[in-house]
Amino acid sequence: MLNTFHKMEKLAYPLIGLYLLVGMIIALFMPDFYTTNVAQEDGIVEWLTVLALVLSFVVCVSRVKTLVGHKNKVFIAVWSFLALVCFFGAGEEISWGQRIFNVESSEWFKANNAQAETNLHNLVVDGKKVNKIIFSLFLGLALLTYLLVFSVAYRLNDKFKSFCDYFGVPIAKVHHVLAWFTVAIIAEVVIKDVGRSSELFESAAAFVFLLNISFPYNSTLFKNKV
Repeated sequence: MLNTFHKMEKLAYPLIGLYLLVGMIIALFMPDFYTTNVAQEDGIVEWLTVLALVLSFVVCVSRVKTLVGHKNKVFIAVWSFLALVCFFGAGEEISWGQRIFNVESSEWFKANNAQAETNLHNLVVDGKKVNKIIFSLFLGLALLTYLLVFSVAYRLNDKFKSFCDYFGVPIAKVHHVLAWFTVAIIAEVVIKDVGRSSELFESAAAFVFLLNISFPYNSTLFKNKV
């Protein structure tokens, strides 16, 4: 497996591992400090999440600029959509700069947002947070399908491989899949009872996502060629 690691992955994984280890130790032994300082709004964990999403946005935009005219329109549309998703995720994470620029929420957001902020993921509909319904449940199922179905089917089925190649789907390497599950186990199992434990998952997962799209199993698909 080691020969499948890009040199940047060899550098990034120890840093991600150290980040998770430190976050886990603080959460387990200083849970109040973790919740109110480390994982607080506009804290270091949140800003690292934003950094990873911004870097992912840059990767997606770079792919579009490099491959437009060399790949089909659907391929380019998929990566343009991924760029928008990363941009949206980064914006939502910091409530679109609301706290940075001290902008007050509208009355509608005050009434319908769990944190009275201008973002969508904390909206409350019929007493349920959109974050739990869409951003957790839907994205969780989509991620599991991507990691467990796409990764296997791409390697075993030529028709499915052609489908993914046409749409420009970046397939995860085995160590990407392992990294995703490691992050999930630590954040959602080991420290699940600590307040804001999901913030550590989102942050570390964002960096794994960055590696996943930057150095996918089918990386040759993203070379500048027809």
